[in-house]
Amino acid sequence: MWTVRTEREGSKALLTDYQKNIIRKLIIVSTIEETIKSGEMWTHLNKVMGDKAPSRASVIFFLNDLVKYGYADFKDATSKGGHVKMYYSRVSKEQFEKKVYIDINNKLKDALDKIFI
Repeated sequence: MWTVRTEREGSKALLTDYQKNIIRKLIIVSTIEETIKSGEMWTHLNKVMGDKAPSRASVIFFLNDLVKYGYADFKDATSKGGHVKMYYSRVSKEQFEKKVYIDINNKLKDALDKIFI
């Protein structure tokens, strides 16, 4: 899930601006009781980022990746438009940081182990 771009500085070495904004919003605002739909997240990004906001599809793909790798989850709901996912964070800020660190270290160790095989 994570790509480390060593040529970049700060959080940009790990996340794009829109990914950083999604994680901030998801961890700060959402709980299992307070969820956020992908459309609401996309609207938030448009307000925060203006014309640099990603497509709605990019938002959905990233939210689904966060679910896939255990950082977020969702509840199913129905609306007049049909099926909708209501996303929420499964981790606190501290848990997020620790999980990213562990995930990257495990991937790096695995990669280094395979160099001399």
